[in-house]
Amino acid sequence: MRPFTGTPTDYTLKKYWLSQPESPDKPVDLIYLYPSSCQDIRAGIICKVDNKSMIRNARRNFAQQATVFGPVANLFAPFWRQVNATKLAEMSFEEVDQAEWAEPRTDVYAALDHYFENLNQGRPYILAGHSQGSRLCYMVLSEYMKEHPDYYKNMIAAYCLGDSLTKAYLEENPHVKAAQAADDVGVVVSWNTEGPANKGKPSLVVSPGAVAINPLNWRTDDTPASAELNLGSYKPYLLFPRLKKLRVNADAVIDPERGSVIVTDPRLKNCAITAVPGLKKAEAVFGPASYHGCDYTFFYKNIRRNARTRIKAWFANSGTEPEKYADSRHIDKAKCRVVK
Repeated sequence: MRPFTGTPTDYTLKKYWLSQPESPDKPVDLIYLYPSSCQDIRAGIICKVDNKSMIRNARRNFAQQATVFGPVANLFAPFWRQVNATKLAEMSFEEVDQAEWAEPRTDVYAALDHYFENLNQGRPYILAGHSQGSRLCYMVLSEYMKEHPDYYKNMIAAYCLGDSLTKAYLEENPHVKAAQAADDVGVVVSWNTEGPANKGKPSLVVSPGAVAINPLNWRTDDTPASAELNLGSYKPYLLFPRLKKLRVNADAVIDPERGSVIVTDPRLKNCAITAVPGLKKAEAVFGPASYHGCDYTFFYKNIRRNARTRIKAWFANSGTEPEKYADSRHIDKAKCRVVK
């Protein structure tokens, strides 16, 4: 294992946890790593763990993404030092990667140590992240879990959205498997959401050799999935922990050459990152038609249904079926405020 950078955050202190249930009441946990949340132009490349901007935005991202899993899992989420989003446009992809392997990795591994040793109590779990959080999830899967196979065997799935799972990564880490269907377990579920105009354009989160699974039909080929399969698409508010119900549901088709999920309906173009006032410069980082901010929210309820499917499959494979998962009435309850 690589040496660590700096002193890890003390995760025995609850103030360094964005979410830590006092009395977990579900037989499954979620470990969530938020995306780039530090938007502090005065901070350095690595945001401190108590940076106010990061804490505020991490809470918003948690409400808009992690709540997907709220009805089916106990939600655990550490605060962790991360690369400052305001510096990304000034950094090369290689510089971003090096920075993420420094203090962010140190904190995430320390948080996992504390979680598995003191909080997990042997429950199966889902690992989930977005964007920079997913990059850290890939580090966890390739390195941390290789060192801790007893933890890894209890992983139901890893939802690593908003950053690429690549063929090269899978070849280098044969113990990591890409999801191939809606109900396989111990696998990585991954996609990046884009519009057709992003084809051929560079993006920080879409890497050569990327592979993806379609979040509507759960196939890995280029079979289109119509919007009729979508249980509900949402758009995240930029400044508030809310989701807005969209009048148009997203469709989805995999571009096999690019390895991303393409949403073809032009009526959703206003959901692109570059359509957000003040974020036009994001085109240099993500391309002109990136739906990066909607990787979760375009497919919110489909992800929730899929998490439940994989949970049931995991318990069936293990020979047990917790009684509370036999009742599907709880599956569509969300803790995130939805504004129609």
